[in-house]
Amino acid sequence: MFTFLNSKSLWIGTNMEKFNQIKDALNSKSISYKYKVKNRLGQWNGRGTTRGTFGSFGNQATQMYQYEIYVYKKDFEQAKYLANRE
Repeated sequence: MFTFLNSKSLWIGTNMEKFNQIKDALNSKSISYKYKVKNRLGQWNGRGTTRGTFGSFGNQATQMYQYEIYVYKKDFEQAKYLANRE
C-alpha cells in the first residue's frame, strides 16, 4: 500500500505524452506506481475556482492538468533511470 512514508515522487509535469511514456516504462519492468492528476484551473482560491475567477483565456489546454507519479522508495533508483531514459 502506498503511503507518504514508503513512496517517493518520481515525476511531476503537464505533458501527457511523457506521463504515459513513463507509465508504460514502469509497467514493462513491473514496477508498482501510483499517480495523481490535478486540475490546476479548478483549484479554490478563496472566492471560487481559478477558472471561475479569472477565466481560462490565455491558458493552454495542455497546461490545464498536472500529473504526478509515485513509486516505492525501494524502486526509486530503477524507476528514475527508466523515466530519464524516456
